[in-house]
Amino acid sequence: MMNPMKDRRGQFLIETVLMMIVTIGLFTWGMGQLREGKFLAKLISGPWEKVAVMIETGVWETRTVGATKHPNTFNRGISLDPSQ
Repeated sequence: MMNPMKDRRGQFLIETVLMMIVTIGLFTWGMGQLREGKFLAKLISGPWEKVAVMIETGVWETRTVGATKHPNTFNRGISLDPSQ
């Protein structure tokens, strides 16, 4: 009588190859979706806009509000009269 495990000798190898093909296919599809949707670009550009305003104006506000709060917009006229 023949051992039933000898009949399944190549099954593990075939299943492993099939799983590798499916995994590589899913990985390739996923990378294509990430590139098409520009997921990484959206992930970086959203927060970067707020950081860029902070770098430019020094406040965590929108660009228009931050521009009015920047020190260069203050009246810095030098006068000898202290009441002015």
